[in-house]
Amino acid sequence: MTFDLTKLGWKAFQDLAAAVAAEILKRPVQTFLGSNDGGRDGAFLGTWTGDDGQPVKSTLQCKFMGKPGANLTLANLKNELPKAEQLAKDGLAEDYVILTNAGVSGEADKEICAAFEAVGVKRCLVFGGSWIEQQLEESVRLRMLVPRIYGIGDLSHIITDHAYKQAKAILDNMGSDLSCFVPTDAYRDAVKALQEHRFVILLGDPASGKSTIAAILALGALDDGCIGAVKINAPDQLHFWHPGEKQLLWVDDAFGPNHFDVDRMSRWNAELGTLRAAIEGGARIIFTSRNYIWKAARPHLKLSAFPLFKESQVVVNVQELSGNERAQMLYNHVRRVHPQAMRQRLKPFLPAVAANKAFLPETARRLGDPLFISKLKLSAGRLKELVEQPVEFLTEVLEQLDAPSLGAVALIFLNSESGVPSPIGQHPALDMVTRLLGVQPAAVAKAIEHLNDSLTRRFAAEDGDRWVFRHPTVTDAFAEIVARSPELIELYVHGAKVDRLVREVVCAPLTTQHAHVRVPASLFPVLLGRFQDRSLDESFKSFLGARAGSSFLGKIVAARPDVLEWAATTNTDDLSPGSLLLLAALNSYGFLPEAARKRIVEHMDDNAITYMQSKVFANNIYRQIFTDEEFNDLATRFREEWLNDIENLLNELRYRFSSDNELSLYEEFKDSMEKAEPFFFPDGRPEPLDTFYLEISAHISTLEKDAPSSEPSSWSAQVTTAASISATSVAEDSSTIFDDVDD
Repeated sequence: MTFDLTKLGWKAFQDLAAAVAAEILKRPVQTFLGSNDGGRDGAFLGTWTGDDGQPVKSTLQCKFMGKPGANLTLANLKNELPKAEQLAKDGLAEDYVILTNAGVSGEADKEICAAFEAVGVKRCLVFGGSWIEQQLEESVRLRMLVPRIYGIGDLSHIITDHAYKQAKAILDNMGSDLSCFVPTDAYRDAVKALQEHRFVILLGDPASGKSTIAAILALGALDDGCIGAVKINAPDQLHFWHPGEKQLLWVDDAFGPNHFDVDRMSRWNAELGTLRAAIEGGARIIFTSRNYIWKAARPHLKLSAFPLFKESQVVVNVQELSGNERAQMLYNHVRRVHPQAMRQRLKPFLPAVAANKAFLPETARRLGDPLFISKLKLSAGRLKELVEQPVEFLTEVLEQLDAPSLGAVALIFLNSESGVPSPIGQHPALDMVTRLLGVQPAAVAKAIEHLNDSLTRRFAAEDGDRWVFRHPTVTDAFAEIVARSPELIELYVHGAKVDRLVREVVCAPLTTQHAHVRVPASLFPVLLGRFQDRSLDESFKSFLGARAGSSFLGKIVAARPDVLEWAATTNTDDLSPGSLLLLAALNSYGFLPEAARKRIVEHMDDNAITYMQSKVFANNIYRQIFTDEEFNDLATRFREEWLNDIENLLNELRYRFSSDNELSLYEEFKDSMEKAEPFFFPDGRPEPLDTFYLEISAHISTLEKDAPSSEPSSWSAQVTTAASISATSVAEDSSTIFDDVDD
């Protein structure tokens, strides 16, 4: 098998050289030595174990030659001899290793080593392109650490059968992403976790590169012996996966796409035993999640069923990028397709862009895209906006597109989950686009190709090619545009993400300040279809309770029996705001069965009288579930039970109740009284109540003093670093990376 190492480029070859030094030569790289050639012939310092077993300073010299078939000679290294002599005097060249992608003859090897040893280097070693190719062919881990290798060799020699087809599909779908990919410390941490634990969680915000890293890890897993890879989005899709086989499972947005999904978490907890057994059987699993969703999900995980969740080494925050890594990403994308004149215009701004902590990998891709740059006024302030407000900037770009291009974006928007089949044929979505935007189908088809690898991307699916958005944020940006236009609301309802619809739409006739997209009744059937499989989570309950209105809520109740089933069985001890809103709306509009309503009222009544819970008096929404007679009767009995003898209330509470957590119990009693006070004492607090608050506050203070100090949690929220893995990113002035960006 052969690899054309000239296709790597000098920077990726340096990454390869550093990985070879650490993985094969056992000389982990520690420090980058600056050069005056923009880094093309980079040198690194590392250590190795000498003959006496002691650590010895080592210098690694990279020599990249861009011409295929080139051979390395001493003349190519003449500028390095004075540097090597100084390094030797400083005790940094006990061992001097030259790595090159060029060929090295036996005679050249001998001549080069003699010259370097003559200036003070104790031992010189030269490794040419053929030797490096041999190491690549033999080492899966080496290929995974420098994944651009997968794009310059014949995969059929290292991956076979069905796995080869999947690997090729991954490569095809990645397009230019692989050629610009920078192996970051976070990526190497993920490789380490997947190899050592067979499980990794990739964390990061949208556009942080989670999917790119997951795709490359999947490619590496296929290279490392997995017989197939399956990508799913939720536990109810696990039937696509065969846990008894050595497969890779990639779960995108494992705990919810935009917010923590409690129902999804419950299903995952039920399947954790299966995942654990699969990993023990050789399978590998990748989860991706946004940071804030993982933070919400973590306390709900059944750690006993899947102990790997307790290992900080498997949690990798891909968003943590060094300045050097950000600069490398930006360099790769800007160099890829921009003509020299544009690179010269961009060059002065690039160091500041890379230094911005808000920089994401998607930032680099957009700055490397001629379509985006053509719409951008180049100034420090404008580029800062691009980095720090990416969706807003993308929205501006879309608004400047011509009608056919906007039609192409709209067509994919309407098919964002499945993609648009290629070639584009007659379809109701295309009819809608041409009707609403006034463009011809042929113009849309031509525009979608013109936008390829910019806003759109064609990928190979099992049933044929499909057009999708180049990045999911295009969906959000286009939704911003159509949501503002009443005449384009049809596009919005058909194509916006379901989570966004739940957050933004209003179907009720009354006005609301919290949603700005009003859906007309004519589109209720479409909206109903979009919500058919939506989990009944907190955000959906809030929408149904506050913004659905009688007409649309009635359609939901008729189409989804689970809503009334939930109302009939839900635990009313601690109703969430969304649950309370939905129960109140169901009753107010006449959809809540009387048996379910009475069950809820009786339970709340019992809690109020038995446990002094006053929430029904503190929140008027509860009253919408009670009849007036029921509520007034409860208020009378609550006053008689708890407020007739306030002077002795604390003693009464101490007599009636006990708990393993007395502190929490009395804090709840105090809180309950504070909630009841405005309802029962609207004219002001009586003196006995003042006394009660003083007494219960003193009792709480005593309990706080007596409470044992809590042990620190054994859970570590830290993410792994690359300190212990080979071939880590090395220190380098990131601004020098751009020295030759306009060559």
